[in-house]
Amino acid sequence: MYFFFVAFAILGAGLKYIDDAFDEKVFNKTIAYAIAPLLGVLWAYTMIIDTVAATILLAILLGVLLKGKIDNIAHVIGLVVIIGIVVVAGVQLLFVPLIILAAAALLDEVGNDFVDKSNLLAGEKRWQKVVIGFFDQRWVAKVAILGLVVVSVLPWFFFVAMLLFDGAYLGVRSFSQIRQKALLVSPTAPGVSQA
Repeated sequence: MYFFFVAFAILGAGLKYIDDAFDEKVFNKTIAYAIAPLLGVLWAYTMIIDTVAATILLAILLGVLLKGKIDNIAHVIGLVVIIGIVVVAGVQLLFVPLIILAAAALLDEVGNDFVDKSNLLAGEKRWQKVVIGFFDQRWVAKVAILGLVVVSVLPWFFFVAMLLFDGAYLGVRSFSQIRQKALLVSPTAPGVSQA
């Protein structure tokens, strides 16, 4: 159980580090290239050792793949490592939960893009803030996992693991936003690679 808490948190943080190294250019791309295969190994290992973990992590992969979010070389490297290891070692999956969670992950990505670009949600009304928060923090997959926990399809600790995955992702995003502000003041901040 504790392994999954740590692994999911590392995976969430690592993914966001790579995202923002390429998309926002606030982290070092060399480090992103270095950690991508390591994250791929951890991701694949976590899938191999547990059917539920494999189901959740494959659902996340499918959601981002279907939405076209594997959009930089470091992510491709990590994906190739995952596929290579999983194909060789094999994994077992829960197929009905996989379909549900992959659909939820895809909805999270679609919803996240929508709230980022929608003028409809630009106001200060309570419902707008709720919708923005729900999709900005990708709650569809977490609610789907919680539902599967409630009906005893998944163990409860995987809901906690998913909270840690997203919590770490959002933590790195917050750190990235702080660095972006610092870069506006001092564009030559150490540790940032523009290459």
